[in-house]
Amino acid sequence: MSEITLRNITKSYGSHLALPSLDLDIPKGSFVTLLGPSGCGKTTTLRVIAGLEQATTGEVVLGGKTVYSSRNGVFVPPERRGLGFIFQSYALWPNMKVDRNITLALSEAKQPAHVIKERLAEALAKVQLTGLADRYPSELSGGQQQRVAVARLIAARNSILLMDEPLSNLDAKLRTEMRTELKRLHRELQATTVYVTHDQVEALTMSDVIVVMRDGVIQQQGSPYEIYHDPANLFVAEFIGDPRINLLDGMLETVEGERIVRFEDAAIPLPTSLQGANGPVTFAIRPENIAIVERQGPFSLQAEVDIVQPTGSQTIISLTVKGHRVTALIPRFETSLPRNNIWIEFPADQLTFFDKGSGNRIPLKQSVVGASQAA
Repeated sequence: MSEITLRNITKSYGSHLALPSLDLDIPKGSFVTLLGPSGCGKTTTLRVIAGLEQATTGEVVLGGKTVYSSRNGVFVPPERRGLGFIFQSYALWPNMKVDRNITLALSEAKQPAHVIKERLAEALAKVQLTGLADRYPSELSGGQQQRVAVARLIAARNSILLMDEPLSNLDAKLRTEMRTELKRLHRELQATTVYVTHDQVEALTMSDVIVVMRDGVIQQQGSPYEIYHDPANLFVAEFIGDPRINLLDGMLETVEGERIVRFEDAAIPLPTSLQGANGPVTFAIRPENIAIVERQGPFSLQAEVDIVQPTGSQTIISLTVKGHRVTALIPRFETSLPRNNIWIEFPADQLTFFDKGSGNRIPLKQSVVGASQAA
């Protein structure tokens, strides 16, 4: 069952069309992330859901209730949509203490004093701010201010939570901690959460569903696993992953009934189930899927080590392979590797192919996909 439904949503700012025509269904109780670069339309979409922006055309339905319809002339204002919202800038009242910032909406809704007191204590405890209720926002750190904004959501107990890049102003350590807090908040409130970010790590670690956007158009919608392992096109493949995915030019060929991709003077065998006509393609492989081997094999490629970057539990290795820059990732700490006499392999089952013209992924035959899923 969808808690949030957007149908044929368009949004124009003068002559600029920010959202060409957007359809989106968000299941009840899910954590959905709108992901994409700056200017892709993700914040506009969130603000249309909230009612902070009025769409140019289309329909917005929240919990079965139509809150916007261009055809029927319906527009329910933000304060009547029953939403919780965390802004990038925290949006705290500077002249109000922490307790008042958290409970203002409850007071305005005429909640009993004992309910307000209980919810305040619960919210402060959940975000580890007990004892700071009597402080002003200016007396708190950035991380603490963000926790106040989260506490406000906890106290309100809204069924739909909207979050617009709430962690972008925090340092790396606090950002990691707050990712955990927000995911716990979502789980405990069982609220439908829509989260906007350009940070792929936030999207991959927190989401049930990721919606990748570009120029106001949804490029792919799926689980973090699907988005990472089965990108729909080159844009999604390049946008997701750190280090970035390796993209190389090759030539699809069929030799004696077998499919191969020719990369420079090397021939890499492929599954016969790969669709697509023979000809030029772009093929991709994630850095962690490149195999580094000690001895030359029938399908190995000679490589030259350029830069070795240990990151702790992993090491990023920059290689030159047949004149092309390639990045590999190994699951251990290394400070150096032999510059020469290195061989790598591209496992056929780890390669993804994209049409040279459209940039769309070249799929496997349906019968093979269905058989593998059934297994």
